[in-house]
Amino acid sequence: MVKDFSTILELKAIREQKSRLSERESELSTPLLEDLGLIPELYKWFAEILAGMDFPPSLESVTQRKKFLFIILFLYCPSVLAGDRMPNGVRKALEDVFSNISPSRISHNIEDVTFSYQIYKDFRRDVDYLYTEVINRLRVKELIK
Repeated sequence: MVKDFSTILELKAIREQKSRLSERESELSTPLLEDLGLIPELYKWFAEILAGMDFPPSLESVTQRKKFLFIILFLYCPSVLAGDRMPNGVRKALEDVFSNISPSRISHNIEDVTFSYQIYKDFRRDVDYLYTEVINRLRVKELIK
């Protein structure tokens, strides 16, 4: 295949696109929170929000744990929800919150939370509600803007 000089313009356009995509990826993967010490308090808030619902679900259920995991991952390492590796310290902080759950069980729960969010409307609705409530509390405490 013989190239012509128009490939230079196409190459330049591709490089510009890659640069814009890299910048956008960086924006999207930037965590809202970094202080892992907040995770126990976030779990306490999560439990309070669930308890305040008309028909409070069991905090100990797998479904509720997955909802909490989704929110924590989104706050601390959103790229994990897109398949990236979990940063050091996050799993340990989650293990401390879920002391009665094995680390491997937490990992298995993490593997399918994005699927659950995308597929199950009720799961997504609950996560959106819980996330909004957590964000509101973080704003009140001035932990985020």
